Amino acid sequence: MRKQNLFKRAAVMALAGTLVMGSAMPSFAAGWQWLDENNDGIAECYYFDDNGSKLTGTTTPDGYTVNADGAWVENGAVQTQASSASGAGSNSVSGQTGAAGWYHDGAGWKYKRIDGRDGSDVWVWSDINNDGISELYYFQHADRGGYLLTNGVSPEGYTVNAEGARMVNGVVLTQPAAPAYAPANTYNAQGVSNIALEMVENTREQNAKFGEIEVSGELTSQLRIVYANGFSMRYPNRGSGSQAITSTLDNEEILFQYYKSSLSSGDAIESYLYGLGLGFKGGYGGTYSYGTGCWIGLDDGHNMSWDGSGTMTLDRDYRNY
Repeated sequence: MRKQNLFKRAAVMALAGTLVMGSAMPSFAAGWQWLDENNDGIAECYYFDDNGSKLTGTTTPDGYTVNADGAWVENGAVQTQASSASGAGSNSVSGQTGAAGWYHDGAGWKYKRIDGRDGSDVWVWSDINNDGISELYYFQHADRGGYLLTNGVSPEGYTVNAEGARMVNGVVLTQPAAPAYAPANTYNAQGVSNIALEMVENTREQNAKFGEIEVSGELTSQLRIVYANGFSMRYPNRGSGSQAITSTLDNEEILFQYYKSSLSSGDAIESYLYGLGLGFKGGYGGTYSYGTGCWIGLDDGHNMSWDGSGTMTLDRDYRNY
């Protein structure tokens, strides 16, 4: 029972944490909201009634205590969190302060991904009770509402408990909430991320140190893992497919240092890369336009693709010339 209560409390805080924080908000929706009212970088959680008025010195309708200032307290201590996102890819549910995170739509719990879309047929690692350990939760396919699955079996055949956590042989599957390895992103001589070059050659087990956030595609030919460092890996699954890495944050510079969003055709990208003077060679096996994008041969034998829509991909499969 206590664990279930912890889940409910964390879920309420997760919903509050998905809202934009700041004292400049002119009005407040009913329910919980994280606010940094004195702009000190620390937010407290407040409950607003249907009229937009903050509750103070009382117990909220859902059973939590707020002090004379209206801040949520537990055992006399005001509950706080950072007033800005803790970093790209944070997977702590109660720490979500940006677009990504859990929210309730009145019918059930959903998960808003980093790109702003609702999670659909995706597993999400989250530290529900802030104990430093994340569990894995399944958000169903959009045709089933995209809601958190509880007390059931996922399409892959995994059992989830009453709180939605994946079970393996009756034991909740866990991982550390924080990545075990979080080095600074550096680049090679051609401007390609050294972290990406390492990750694209690693197995999923080897990349676990970077901290998994989302898992999808376990029943398809491509297993997709989103990591806390802002990269997304595609692993061959059930036989075929290539292993590749992309950015997950609409920030292609983390993959390629010299990325320019203004380039929208393969010819423009090709010309730009030649002009950098970094050894991008023209012709087959080198760097060349394919109309809507550009295939990029790297000096180390790897290849990248730069699509005219802005997406960049580094591929594990490479050729030696």
